[in-house]
Amino acid sequence: MVDEKDRKLNFQKAVTLLGGAGFSEDELDRSLRLAPELVAADGGANFLKHRKHVPASIIGDFDSVEGIKKWESKGTKIIKIAEQNSTDFEKCIRNIKAPKFICLGFANERLDHFLAVCSALIKSNKPIFILGSRDLIFHVPTKFNFQLPIHSRISLYPLREISSMSSKGLKYPLKGIKFSPVDRIGTSNLSICNEIEVSYEGGGMLAILSKEHLENIWKLF
Repeated sequence: MVDEKDRKLNFQKAVTLLGGAGFSEDELDRSLRLAPELVAADGGANFLKHRKHVPASIIGDFDSVEGIKKWESKGTKIIKIAEQNSTDFEKCIRNIKAPKFICLGFANERLDHFLAVCSALIKSNKPIFILGSRDLIFHVPTKFNFQLPIHSRISLYPLREISSMSSKGLKYPLKGIKFSPVDRIGTSNLSICNEIEVSYEGGGMLAILSKEHLENIWKLF
């Protein structure tokens, strides 16, 4: 295990970050094509024990990971962070510098863990994409232009009060709506043309799209 001063990881290429909620072989291969550096958050490494992949590092409080010595012997950098004021996901994001992240195994099981990940997304200014078995989730930039097929599902979920939104290309326009996680939300909207624009102030809005759009959205960041 490394000392505190050696916790920071620097990657020139994008990172695939693995969580403990599981993922398929196809999802992992798809992610690694876009984000070839592999890191596991604690028990996310357990899903690699019967696979050929070796993570560059495992980060977390180590309450669920198995076979630490085996991973060390394969050259994996082991970074234990015992404090309990942040999740393993946050520990990873805080200690990894990389251009972008695809995160697998964070959206398919415990709802409390998933909500904690969503909270962490809006607290970070890094391009982070949560890829689940059905959905792609990311923090929407304050000015965001993108392309999707007509009639694509576009859900927008606020994690703070937002009163300055505008949009183009959506079935239900956003202008003039005050969004709040305890009042008005923006789920189940639809694209009515290929070009979509969303703008707002202050951050705090999550986008939830079909996972099939990963590659299209990825290249915009």
